[in-house]
Amino acid sequence: MAIFISIVLIILSFVFLLARFGLESIIFTILSVINFYFITAFYLKTKELQVRMRQRMPEEVESLIENLSEKSGIDGLTGVFNRSSFDKYFSEVYRKFKINGELFFIVFFDIDHFKDFNDTYGHEAGDTVLRSFAQGIFNNIRKDEDRFFRFGGEEFVLIVRKCKVPLVQEAELIIKKLRKVVEDLTIPGLPKITCSIGVGFPDDVKNKQEILKEADENMYLAKENGRNRAYINKNTVII
Repeated sequence: MAIFISIVLIILSFVFLLARFGLESIIFTILSVINFYFITAFYLKTKELQVRMRQRMPEEVESLIENLSEKSGIDGLTGVFNRSSFDKYFSEVYRKFKINGELFFIVFFDIDHFKDFNDTYGHEAGDTVLRSFAQGIFNNIRKDEDRFFRFGGEEFVLIVRKCKVPLVQEAELIIKKLRKVVEDLTIPGLPKITCSIGVGFPDDVKNKQEILKEADENMYLAKENGRNRAYINKNTVII
């Protein structure tokens, strides 16, 4: 609308200039042209800013979603619980074990050769692997008893509660099932996914950090001894 008015003023100024040539008409014409220039420049700059904002909108929306996901306790990429959720939940589970004797154990997962997926196929493929792995495990756990978390990078952790005794046998059954789930995952255009697994059990003397350390050490035993396997403890391996 402003540009339209400026064009009308310029036309009128030239008509006035032709009809009555003089200083006043010249000044009026010059001012009309200047006015048209600034309004047009302002309009074009505004349009440019609007285009830039539209281009940035997906990034800003994505960032907002990630921030909201983080605050809600959900990992924005995989859709499972995140590390901060794990810390809170693990503390509560451990407290109930110490007070009421509610049994549990934790399972560490590390996707084998994950760096190769990123280096060979790109980070988008790596993200696809993380999502597929996470959803594969999540879809095969007891939603009311177990809770699955992305611990960091390509590492995930499962907390299994209300366990049957002995815990080692319960862990063996669950891990055999989940290893098969991972082996059966298929992602078009990408190699098969495998993972290394380690388990940590509570007892009367271990603190939370020692349980985590046990699971982590068992997971690294699996990686060091061929990957695609699980160590329940140093003497019990599932291949």
